[in-house]
Amino acid sequence: MDFELTGPQKDLVTRVRDYLATHITPELTAEIAETPEGGGPEWKAYIRQLGADGMLGVGWPTEYGGLGHGPVEQYLFFEEICRTGIPIPVVAVQTVAPAIMRVGTDAQKAHYLPGILKGEIDVAIAYTEPDAGSDLASLRTSATRDGDEWIIDGQKVFTSGAHMADYIWLAARTDPDVPKHKGISVFIIDARSPGISIQPTEIMGGLRTNTTFYDEVRVPADALVGELNEGWSYITTQLNYERLALATASPVERALEETVAWANENWRNGRRVAEEPWVRDALAAIAVDVDVLSLLNLRTASMLAEGTVPYHDASLNKVFATELHQRAFGTCLRIMGRTGGLVGGIGVSDGGRLARWFMTDVLLTFGGGANEVHRNIVAMIGLGMPKS
Repeated sequence: MDFELTGPQKDLVTRVRDYLATHITPELTAEIAETPEGGGPEWKAYIRQLGADGMLGVGWPTEYGGLGHGPVEQYLFFEEICRTGIPIPVVAVQTVAPAIMRVGTDAQKAHYLPGILKGEIDVAIAYTEPDAGSDLASLRTSATRDGDEWIIDGQKVFTSGAHMADYIWLAARTDPDVPKHKGISVFIIDARSPGISIQPTEIMGGLRTNTTFYDEVRVPADALVGELNEGWSYITTQLNYERLALATASPVERALEETVAWANENWRNGRRVAEEPWVRDALAAIAVDVDVLSLLNLRTASMLAEGTVPYHDASLNKVFATELHQRAFGTCLRIMGRTGGLVGGIGVSDGGRLARWFMTDVLLTFGGGANEVHRNIVAMIGLGMPKS
């Protein structure tokens, strides 16, 4: 088996990396240091430029305006994006758009995909509720049909990005009289619809999530995604794309490269930090894990390219990646000592980026589904073990 990228794939990586290097300005980097999730004027201009230049749709089919390369190339593009530390509308571009391509109506594809591709439409996911987190099928938010409209009532938590989003991809119960997995539907609704209110929740690393409330929100009938009461399969489809998006290797690879450089340039106890045996062993272990994660992600992207939905594979990658992020960033900070946590561009810290990654990436261990749940998915679906 050949694990190397093809020549065109290597060329694509180089082209994307060079493009990003010329479009990420000091002003944008400074803005992201203050608002890590984006949303500022420099960030908006950057995203619009990515969209105008066709970069957001590297792997999108040409019929939807993309460059037509495929899921592997889209994954390679996203790894380069994550390496920079500058976010893109990942939920819209990497997870909702592929789900709309797979299960959306023709009208929904025509309306949402061009705007997402141009960087003009952002989407937030509204699944989790106060009493429906890991057991998402227990959700209570309801959608009731009233003529040519649906009336949505309920509450969601951890609706990250809702304050910046144009639309909300929302799961609601449309049939309370069937088993809980059978009576759920998905809607895509205007985030500015009357009856929607958004309450901020500040989280570590300067980020924000939201609690969103839906008080008799009326949405048109065509806000329903796909078929009525088939929402559970659509949720799992979208989440599998999301889990691959959460499982990037490039931030760890960048932290590793910069920590190695720092350790070679700095001295401690009369010798270079890189000469300390525990430092060499720790960095070598991270390097091995980065290669493992890259191969796992390329395998999963290849499955998507073949038309296979990687259910337990995406869960496996997500668990491995999010725990690697915590382990690797924590190790790099420990190697640098006090320097690693300083803000202001000292050494590898780059305005506190490494410390910020360490603080914020712990959220990924339960964002997109808690890792304990994903381990159960791997055990039951991947290994065929009985449900306990």
